[in-house]
Parts: sequence; C-alpha cells; structure tokens
Amino acid sequence: MNLTVEEYAKHFDMALHLQSSVEDDIRQHARTAREAGVAACYTNSMWTPVVAEELAGSDVRVGTAISFPYGCTSTAMKFAEIDEGLELGATAVDMVVNIGRLREGDNDYVRREVEGLVERTYGRALSKVIFEVCFLNDEEIARLTRICSDAGVDYVKTATGSEGFPTEAQVAIMRANITNPNTRLKVSGVPRTFTMPATLWMIEKLGVSLIGTRSAAKLVAQYAAYIGADD
Repeated sequence: MNLTVEEYAKHFDMALHLQSSVEDDIRQHARTAREAGVAACYTNSMWTPVVAEELAGSDVRVGTAISFPYGCTSTAMKFAEIDEGLELGATAVDMVVNIGRLREGDNDYVRREVEGLVERTYGRALSKVIFEVCFLNDEEIARLTRICSDAGVDYVKTATGSEGFPTEAQVAIMRANITNPNTRLKVSGVPRTFTMPATLWMIEKLGVSLIGTRSAAKLVAQYAAYIGADD
C-alpha cells in the first residue's frame, strides 16, 4: 500500500470522550489533531465550539458525538443535539443507534432516527451511525447496515470505543450489506489504541475508510517515520 503520510492521516478520526476533560485538554486534543492532519477531531457536544475555534482554517472536520455512548436518549433529544451541534460548527456528526429498539425489531423507530440524522446533516456535515456490534448478532448487524445505507448515511461505524471491539467477521458483514456506494465503513472500539500494521491491514484488506482512535496522531507520526525509513 503506497499511501502518503497525508493520505494515511485522513483515514483517522481522533476522539476524546473523557468525563474528566477540562477545556485545556480539549484545546490540546484539537491542536494535536490539526497538526497530525487527521480527518476529524471528535469530542462530546458541549465542546464543539471550542474544537471549531481551534480547527478554524484547517481541513480537519469538527466532530461531535450524539447520544454518546448509549444511544438511549429520545429521538427528539437526539435531533436537538444534532441541530445544536451544527449551529455550533460541527462538520461531522456521529449518532449512536438505539440498540434496544433495533434488537426488538423496531426497524421503523431506528429508521426514523437515522433518516433524521441524514436530513439534518445533508450538505452541512458528514453523517455517521454508531452500531456497538458487540451487542448485536449477525442478522442485526446486517439489518442495521442496510437501514443506514438505504437512508444515505455517509459512514456506518462499528462501535463507540467504550464497550467492545468488532471482529473481522462483523466488519465483513457490515461491508457486505452496504447498499449505497456513497456509504463507507468506520472502525473503532476497545482497545482504543491500534498498531500501525493493524491499521494498514484494515484499510487494505477490510475496506475500512476511517479508523476512530485517540492514538491517531501517534500512528501518523509512526507512519511518517516508517515512510522515511524506506526512502
């Protein structure tokens, strides 16, 4: 795989979702993301304007997480959080699905939330739906992928990074059930750190377009050193 450092960096979303974070932590996180040139910098929604300020003038997207990490807030609350995030400068929005409703087979409930996300972000921000595959069986993963892809979601995402890590088989199910050529695949989960070889394998062999990890900047630095060593 012959990726430039810049191309490799754009395969990462860098997130900080610690309850203990203070504003200085968030600002440093955003500056690090900007310096690394990753695809997007994510925080919880209240920090969106801080991140937007730090990333102004760069091509790193301002990411906000909706109903994170459980996805159990009401549909109205999710939509309000999306609307507020967009007004505050978000250009990438990750919404956690209501896992319980999906497991009950309430496809209409899930579809309404997903379509609401797409409607609100269309033309303004990237839309991403977070699954938490460790709680889902194969049929549920396939069904949710189709619902999201049919609705025009930009990315389907494996996990929040707070519960479990997807298996290769689960990622393959998601990829196989993408019905829309404009819907892509994002991987994240526990552990929150990745090795550089593992990320290259996911990009090349699993068809992963984005990887969500707080260690993104370190991985970009490692890749830059690796490319330099081969020169």
